[in-house]
Amino acid sequence: MSDPTTDGLEPTPAEIDGMVRNLCAYALGEPDPIQRYEGLTHQQVLFEGMVEALRRERGRLVADLVVAGASVTEVAQQTSLGTVVKVRKLISLADQTQRVNEATAARKEATRKGKPGREEEADACQEKAGHRADAGAGREPLPQHLAVPNGKRLLTPDDRAALGLPV
Repeated sequence: MSDPTTDGLEPTPAEIDGMVRNLCAYALGEPDPIQRYEGLTHQQVLFEGMVEALRRERGRLVADLVVAGASVTEVAQQTSLGTVVKVRKLISLADQTQRVNEATAARKEATRKGKPGREEEADACQEKAGHRADAGAGREPLPQHLAVPNGKRLLTPDDRAALGLPV
């Protein structure tokens, strides 16, 4: 099945063969043909589920970009999606349409009324809560490994459970 949100991205046969060998090595190594067939069929069903999960995750990420302030047109241009229709399709597949519509409507309303943008609102909320950037004066600074983003991502409890790690 062709996915229009991945147009232009084609894996090579060698990439596919390598992934099959790496991810299905146990099933491929099964000496009994019936067991090998059942194992590979099970792997296929799992991978089809992974494709759907990846598509939903991509949709959430695209929705996050729009909610953060990018227009759907900008997201289409910045990603390999290329068109607004494909961006909206991914957002829809991830069940994020309502969230995106609410954020877009709120941004349009704020612009219409001349209210401060999201950053100014966040700064105002932090100031009210006593979390201003200078509020930490007199306290010991955070250690460097906590103070600067390092590009690493923490696993959520769902991620840990999916990987079979303790939650």
